[in-house]
Amino acid sequence: MEYIEYTLEISRPSPVRVLQDSTGATGCGVGSTVWDSALVMAKYLDHQTKLGNLDLSQKTVLELGSGTGLVGIAVGRLHPSCQVILTDKQELLPLLGRNIELNSAADNTRAQCLDWRASSNSVVEPVDLIIVSDGIFDKSLHEPLAETLTRLARAGSKGVSVLLGYESRVFADEAEFIAMWSKHFSFRDIKPSEQDPVVQSEDIFLFEGRLKN
Repeated sequence: MEYIEYTLEISRPSPVRVLQDSTGATGCGVGSTVWDSALVMAKYLDHQTKLGNLDLSQKTVLELGSGTGLVGIAVGRLHPSCQVILTDKQELLPLLGRNIELNSAADNTRAQCLDWRASSNSVVEPVDLIIVSDGIFDKSLHEPLAETLTRLARAGSKGVSVLLGYESRVFADEAEFIAMWSKHFSFRDIKPSEQDPVVQSEDIFLFEGRLKN
């Protein structure tokens, strides 16, 4: 199977490289391609790191619905002393593994199965930051995602935060998820002025959230 390689420049000597299947030939669904919201989120994290506003040294970062792993691998490259856990459904683990290997990232990045809709979805160790990009495109995922975020945040370290990003498609559906999420989280929207000056979009929204007291 031939994959297409995607390259994202970050503030490190070498870029992040990921294999993707934009044709769907692997049968892994939408998770096997790079989505625009992932680019915006990765570049936001890169921008804040360059400014000195983000320090994930010795932290554990969990990415939900990693897909190709672009965002999580970028985090691991930007913060070599952090530990990154990429998670997705079982069928995407081989692609995540290949992309970890492609970036020589195995020292601080690993892949694990975590299916939001599975009753037996596993609980990873406590984490400091949870990231999820374009996880609400399917309305049927809203409740499982909200429940998974709450469960992981409650099991996480003190002050665990969530970085959520998505491309707007159906406003009413997105508002429904935000209302669901807000039951247990307080959050703020990340302004364009905080994002990468070039890689941002008026259709892509980023939020930072924390569990309510």
